[in-house]
Amino acid sequence: MAEKIITESMRIKILLFAFIFNSQLSIVNCPAQTVQRERTFEAAGLYGFMNGGADQFFEYDVQKLTVADIVFNDENYTIEIYEMATPEDAFGIYSLHTFKCLRADTLDGINCLSSYQLQAVLGNIYASVVFPSGSQAAMANADEVLRIYAPHESPQKPEIPVLPELKAPVSGNLKYLRGPLSVSKASFSFAEIVKDIPYKGIWFFARKPSRDYHALIYVNDAAAIDKIKERIPASDILKIGGGYINISGKEAEPKEDFGTFGF
Repeated sequence: MAEKIITESMRIKILLFAFIFNSQLSIVNCPAQTVQRERTFEAAGLYGFMNGGADQFFEYDVQKLTVADIVFNDENYTIEIYEMATPEDAFGIYSLHTFKCLRADTLDGINCLSSYQLQAVLGNIYASVVFPSGSQAAMANADEVLRIYAPHESPQKPEIPVLPELKAPVSGNLKYLRGPLSVSKASFSFAEIVKDIPYKGIWFFARKPSRDYHALIYVNDAAAIDKIKERIPASDILKIGGGYINISGKEAEPKEDFGTFGF
């Protein structure tokens, strides 16, 4: 059998081609960025990053947090990648932090762009990209920064139920609640209804600008449904099924306490 002989000239050409090819890959995969600092927090270590605010994340079973401070195209960014147990948990913690989106749920995703921050749900990840300058350039590059630090090819979406009057976008409107901290942040009136009642999760939709709300409550047992029924008018019960109760309600007007001197 004849052997293939690679001459020294051919070897040099092959090595030169490989060098050029790898150099081109490096240029494509290394955009104009500088990582200034990167930190990772797990379990109780999260308290060291956000103090008391960590309790809210633990209510959603946070697994890990990675924080990176970077410079990208001459703009400063802070990226926070929260790894949660499920896509629903990721949406839940995201839903408590999204308000007044300038752009929401684009490209068939779950995301919210505001003046200084881009937030997104990517499978079981809640991602936040903060750009302190608030410049148009920083805002325009936020999506690219998110793509680099939180790669997301067809991530699994949370299973969001169909709720009456809920229309797109869901960001800034729908909340997923997992415990007393998140429930009290959504509605004080509703918090009293489910106080001391065990539940698995709650999809909560506040109708704006009215103070009406809609809540789909997944409970642990039938006894929990009976307790909820005792606390609300029968007219507020929309539907009861296996393991859930669907209700509507109205947030009470805030009480104004002007004190002894009336101000």
